Amino acid sequence: MNEQQLKEYLITLAQEYGSKWNEYEDRVREQSEAETAAMPKFADAEEQFAWFKENKPTDWHEELSKWVGPLFDRYCTDKKRVYGGKNVRSFGFPAKFNGIGSPVETSVDLKNQNRAEVYFKTETSFQDEYLFVLLRKAGQWKIDSYKGRRFGDTKWDNRIL
Repeated sequence: MNEQQLKEYLITLAQEYGSKWNEYEDRVREQSEAETAAMPKFADAEEQFAWFKENKPTDWHEELSKWVGPLFDRYCTDKKRVYGGKNVRSFGFPAKFNGIGSPVETSVDLKNQNRAEVYFKTETSFQDEYLFVLLRKAGQWKIDSYKGRRFGDTKWDNRIL
């Protein structure tokens, strides 16, 4: 694989991961909202407490974690992570990698033969930018971490993968 092919491959790898994550997060958010909308209207907190005692709503974080686990195994390094990883603790709108499916700019900086930074600029309401760090181990490229920034900020913020 020549350098240009490698760069295209790395962009595709990070973009597939982010797009799949967004798909799963959007699906969970929509199902969560539908479940909430289908709940009865409660007259007071006591009635609400009694209903929840008898009816256990879906743990949507657990559901998203089930979908994200295999995705994480396929695309991310297996280092120990104190936060994030396969156990998802939040979801919302917009999705985590908002706009990554149709970026207005991408680039790859090959730091060395085993490390690359993949950049995405989006044209979302937040003008999100992402910088993925990919490592090659045992001949396989995987996402190790990522950073993000919004509204043209100059400083990258470390984000939880």
